[in-house]
Amino acid sequence: MIYFVEVALIWALPAILINKLVFYLVYKIGGNHECIVDVAYSISHLVAGVVYCIFSTISTPARIINIVLVAIWSLRLGGFLCVTRVLVGFKDERYDNIFSEYNADKFKKDVMVFVQFMFQGLIVFVTSIPLYFLFLNDLTWEPDSFNGLNVMNYIALSIIPFSICFEATADIQLERFKKLKQQGLIPKDELMETGLWRKSRHPNLFFDLVTWFCFALAAIHDAISVCALIGPVALFCVMEFLTTPLTEAHMKKKRGDLYEQYVGRTNKYLVM
Repeated sequence: MIYFVEVALIWALPAILINKLVFYLVYKIGGNHECIVDVAYSISHLVAGVVYCIFSTISTPARIINIVLVAIWSLRLGGFLCVTRVLVGFKDERYDNIFSEYNADKFKKDVMVFVQFMFQGLIVFVTSIPLYFLFLNDLTWEPDSFNGLNVMNYIALSIIPFSICFEATADIQLERFKKLKQQGLIPKDELMETGLWRKSRHPNLFFDLVTWFCFALAAIHDAISVCALIGPVALFCVMEFLTTPLTEAHMKKKRGDLYEQYVGRTNKYLVM
């Protein structure tokens, strides 16, 4: 517990919040583009991972493997959002709905956006808890270490590159679908029901959950490290009670009965 306070609370949490502050300044300088908050979300996990890596005493190969996996997840998602949202000036209608009541008062809107950044920083601190325990688990990747909980740890880490690839595939498929709509090659009211989106309304979120549950399972090596599961459970709660309801309410408003029928024949997350 003392180590958690010294590393997580004294170093990781402030680092996450400072990162959020930097991104908020980028938001202000870059023209008040709310989608920057999503880029900040992914990069903040990498910041937490770097802090835990620096203070870690596990073997160098284990630290390298861990931080590379975290960096791949973070930079892939952050880069995708930056290219497809921020740089092209994409206006996320969800954020427009959230902050619309403050449009008349610029100061109030700035304050609310700042609160959004900082609140998300606190969420990131919780969802990144698996990384704290991951950098305490010294996985040597040597044949004689494949026993007990380590077997689960190795399997979980091995799944992560695949779940990241599937999440990226889902994002790319949706982005291509949107471009085809913009080009008039498919009807404006058609919903995405091909590829990984054939059975799932949110396959990208599903594989994101798989990735973070795997980080948590890879981190479990003793009784206290079971707390690593707090991260993905918190992430699921954010998705289930905040992110997904906002997205689906927006889609129902735009598509009406068509979207209701779509909900009836698809899963929320599961891709099969």
